Amino acid sequence: MKKILINILAFVMVIAVIVILLLSFGTDEGAKYVYKNNTAHKIIEIKPKEYQCSECNMDVEDLGYMAEIITEEGNTYFFDDIGCVVLWLKNHSPKISKMVTKARDTGKWIDAKQAWYSRTDATPMGYGFAAYESKKEGMIPYDEMRTLMLQGKNLHDPFVKKQLLSE
Repeated sequence: MKKILINILAFVMVIAVIVILLLSFGTDEGAKYVYKNNTAHKIIEIKPKEYQCSECNMDVEDLGYMAEIITEEGNTYFFDDIGCVVLWLKNHSPKISKMVTKARDTGKWIDAKQAWYSRTDATPMGYGFAAYESKKEGMIPYDEMRTLMLQGKNLHDPFVKKQLLSE
């Protein structure tokens, strides 16, 4: 009986050490999805991997495709792909002050609803929609991009992908 208790105690000690080690690897800050108190409604310049996408939880790493939603309350939400913005807005209805994205052709922040979207870019989430400031042949406006995204007609659909990439 004494031997069984010693084995159980040893097992509990090993588990406790493992749990303590795992907890020590975490950060106090945790995941960062929202920049709060942006009452000036300014675009927040971030570093790669500083924030996670509010929709897909991936690190915002390629800043050339990122987007931000700034609410009237002063919360700034970050996205790694404009497709994630569309999906996030399907389930959230914030009072939006600004919705901006990086333009692939100029590198400037532009109003996401005024941008022109390609359908075949290699975007972080693979949807294919990338924002441009200047319209080129085959580009579509925000509302059409939004509709296609909500219908699942993006590069994740093998039929759409084949049709768009074989042209």
